[in-house]
Amino acid sequence: MDDDDDFDCGDFVVACCCADSDTHSSSRRSRYVVVAVCCCCLLAALVLAAVFVAAYAFVVPVRVTVDDAALARLALAAPAPSSCTNGSCTGTGAGTAISYDLSVGVALHNHNWAMAIWRRGALDAELRFRGSTFARARLAGDGEGRGDRIRALRKEVYRLAVAAESAPVALGPVAAAELAGQSAAGVFELELAVFGEVKYEAHARRRAIEVTCALRLSPSTATAPAAFERVKCT
Repeated sequence: MDDDDDFDCGDFVVACCCADSDTHSSSRRSRYVVVAVCCCCLLAALVLAAVFVAAYAFVVPVRVTVDDAALARLALAAPAPSSCTNGSCTGTGAGTAISYDLSVGVALHNHNWAMAIWRRGALDAELRFRGSTFARARLAGDGEGRGDRIRALRKEVYRLAVAAESAPVALGPVAAAELAGQSAAGVFELELAVFGEVKYEAHARRRAIEVTCALRLSPSTATAPAAFERVKCT
């Protein structure tokens, strides 16, 4: 047998050891990869759970805005005459009366990005001048139907239209004079109050809506609705 063909036991042992070392190293790397993947999955699950909790545990209150309004008429009017029969009288007889005709679009905004909102109970509104209510109206009914659901990141608009020729209002002489002055100027400063209740998805407790919206209107908004700028209610 030639020298080149001689079997070298030392070389064989070194080769076996190196091969065994490569096998163990590859096995360790595989385990590291598996552990890393498991850690990433666990972290993703924790983040998802945190996002889910944040989405449903914390409520962004419903926002109310007046998206459009049109004023056709608002002025002092003669009070309705009183009449008496057999000692029973009807009518105002005296005091302040106003004539008005206007419409408003009230929007309820759901700014929660995951939760829906259900309106519960009636949604009512009052129109006021210097703190005195001159018109009341129901924007929406009891709110038990499927159409009263406001989806996440959506809004629902409710229409209010009121008119009267001679409505008695407890304005007082100062407020009546101020209304006459605003009527001459052609710009009215009014206040809209909105009342209702809503329920948030995954929350049992109902939450009240009690907001006021400062409106600045002129008869021109009836012919040019685009001139009206959205009003945020607080």
